[in-house]
Amino acid sequence: MDLRLAGYREVLTPTLGYHLGSMDEHLVRLARTLRALYDRHPGAELDVVTFSFGGVMIRAALTHPEAPPIRRVVMLAPPNQGASLAAWMREKIPVHRIGWDPIAPLLPGVASAWPPPAAELGVLAGGTGGTGYSPWLGADNDGKVRVDEAMIAGAADFLVLPLRHPFFPISPMVRRQVRSFLETGRFSRP
Repeated sequence: MDLRLAGYREVLTPTLGYHLGSMDEHLVRLARTLRALYDRHPGAELDVVTFSFGGVMIRAALTHPEAPPIRRVVMLAPPNQGASLAAWMREKIPVHRIGWDPIAPLLPGVASAWPPPAAELGVLAGGTGGTGYSPWLGADNDGKVRVDEAMIAGAADFLVLPLRHPFFPISPMVRRQVRSFLETGRFSRP
């Protein structure tokens, strides 16, 4: 999705290997990245689009004192309440017992500890409207994140799309919905 065509002056796509550092390190780095972007464009409003765990990371970053004000945030398939799949993986592959715990920030109860952003917030989740793409998750899901795990209090809009988790970043349907929310503060519905 080229947001520059929609009139955005600058588009950044930082990738933070959350497993390569602590949440505290990442939230400081992300808050400073956002502040630098905000400072480069005085008076401009700042919008953020996240994918998957990026939704939790932006919530954490926006609690940092250096974080700038954000107008709108669109989260794509975020594990806002943590992910039951992460808990299952941590049990089956217990690398945390040797001191490396890359799954910890994704655990239910951990991810939900960060407050919702003080911005207009839209959340897009994936699901089938039934049992979901993965029958092992026990509720409607996108194959990795359950619909109920994507929800967060204070969201201005929430929409479930018939998509599997990895296809959110490349879906034309998602692009339309992101653009709709960034322009109007609501997702479009037929």
